Amino acid sequence: MAGTRRSTRQTTSTALRYAESSSGDEKLKRNGKKATRQKRARIDDPDDVDAPSPPPPKKAARASSKSKSKSKPKASPAPELAADSESPKLAKRTAVPPPVPSSDSNRDADGHQEVFWLLKAEPLPRYENGVNVAFSIDDLRKCTEPEPWSGVRNPQARNNMQAMRKGDLGFFYHSNAKPSGVVGILRVVEEAKVDESAFDPKDPYHDPKSDREKPKWFCVGVEFVEKFGEVVDLATIKGYAGKGGPLENMQLVTLSRLSVCRVRKEEWEFVLGLAKREGGKHEKEEVTKDERDVKAKEEKTREHEK
Repeated sequence: MAGTRRSTRQTTSTALRYAESSSGDEKLKRNGKKATRQKRARIDDPDDVDAPSPPPPKKAARASSKSKSKSKPKASPAPELAADSESPKLAKRTAVPPPVPSSDSNRDADGHQEVFWLLKAEPLPRYENGVNVAFSIDDLRKCTEPEPWSGVRNPQARNNMQAMRKGDLGFFYHSNAKPSGVVGILRVVEEAKVDESAFDPKDPYHDPKSDREKPKWFCVGVEFVEKFGEVVDLATIKGYAGKGGPLENMQLVTLSRLSVCRVRKEEWEFVLGLAKREGGKHEKEEVTKDERDVKAKEEKTREHEK
């Protein structure tokens, strides 16, 4: 497969229709047709992982000329707050290291995946250097060959892709959407390889500093697995990310600008539960409506017979 980011689908990018339901068990079906890859939007920024440096402290204001005197006592420094201060303004959440697999295969002794993933793409049209970089889960579903997740120019996101193993599952996340959220599941089918788009001057994410002899950027190949019936939106996820919540340390929340995130197994299972719950509600409403229609027809039939 060529290492470019031209889409394997034949139609233009379409955003997910959030008001419609669809089966959550739909699987990838390849039709053998080959088309052109579309550029995918880059979410992260090379410098967005580290927190910004705090501004320099302000100088103390000088005393008014009216209060000047021959001898001025020096002001006593403000007492330092104790390390265990409960001040909400200064309290900081303890940083929790990202999940790390126990083996290079990212599988436990029973062969189960240990670390899961979350990959972001923008489903709505956006142009970079005249190229539409929108890419949705529906676009991935139409791909007939592994889709290279190229264009990532963030070291931490790149490192996460290099840690992926063939067969790994990840969430497909729609970013800058209405609403943004987890919309389905994808599978890694090709482990990290050199991202050729970095060397292409015509590519929206061309990196002029990239050296083919010492490649800096890599990408994995992915395929469609499943599309959820309903979006697990970011607001819902953040609702469970408070202190002590099941998603408190999820990278999607703690490193919100990172386009390729790690997901702990317990976080993966919790979000899957949310997806089933949201989809279940929708299916239940449809069944209830159908039952009402059937009962209404039966009542009309009985009235007609009378």
